[in-house]
Amino acid sequence: MPVELDAAAILAGLTFLGILGGSAVLWIVYFQRVNRKFACEAGVPAWPIGWINFGIFICAMVISVIAAQVFAGELLHLADNTSDARLIEDTGDSIDTSIGNDSEVIEDEPNAETPELTPWMAVFAVLLLQIPLLATFYGLRRFYPEQFSGRINAHTLTFWQALTQALPLFIRYLPIIWIVSFAWSGLLTFLQSRGFIEAFPPQELIKLFTAGGDPTAITLLVICAVVLAPLVEETIFRGGIYRFLKSQTTLLPAQILSGAVFALMHANLMSFFSLVVVGILLARVYEGSGNILVPMCFHACFNGFSLLMLYIMSHSSIPMGQ
Repeated sequence: MPVELDAAAILAGLTFLGILGGSAVLWIVYFQRVNRKFACEAGVPAWPIGWINFGIFICAMVISVIAAQVFAGELLHLADNTSDARLIEDTGDSIDTSIGNDSEVIEDEPNAETPELTPWMAVFAVLLLQIPLLATFYGLRRFYPEQFSGRINAHTLTFWQALTQALPLFIRYLPIIWIVSFAWSGLLTFLQSRGFIEAFPPQELIKLFTAGGDPTAITLLVICAVVLAPLVEETIFRGGIYRFLKSQTTLLPAQILSGAVFALMHANLMSFFSLVVVGILLARVYEGSGNILVPMCFHACFNGFSLLMLYIMSHSSIPMGQ
């Protein structure tokens, strides 16, 4: 039975066609330029800190994230205990009276199931991951400059200059990401149909944005995805991990390896291969521009566009996949 298109579905289709047309034009312009090579030129300074210091860098980031989450968990536990104690104190007399007058045995309720992820929980989870990573990176550079310092940028750009470079690159590369994503999704669907892997539940992000919730929390979650995540992840993965790998190997292997690490850290099989490609493209954008602001803007465009399309599709008549 054909799906009846509504305004949101038509808008999604027009956006899709617009991106394809814009990408085609930008690729034509790209290949028509004189003496333009497809491979980007190396323009980012490497980070030759050695494997020992790199191991310290990784361990420090992991420890900082775990420490932040444990500390936050203890605060929540303390708050819960305080709340429970006040509740027991306020209702103690009525409980005693009830026990004295009622001979029925009250059994303990079974443990409650793990609560579903809410927008506010997602916001706090993002903050507890991203902020310790960024603080650790700059803390190591600030307090141990001999081991961890080094130029991140080869060229100086303003935010506006970086954005005007990143936006055309994003439009040009986005269809490539789509093709890889569709191919990877098709492969996983085939493996599921053959019984090699189990079906995947809907992604938490899709469930959050389709279910709705507190508008303030949703807004903060969007800000985290469009502003905080690109800032932190580009600083760590491109400004740190990629530049280190570049000091240990040649350009393309460093881009591929950093892209694979970038995808693995997201821990999502459904989007794994497309995230590998995104990571490689971000490293190439970083190399071509020589400034970390450009891949940050590219990353922000990617996250923002993904959320926009998710919002449009959630309000359309087109069935949403996983």
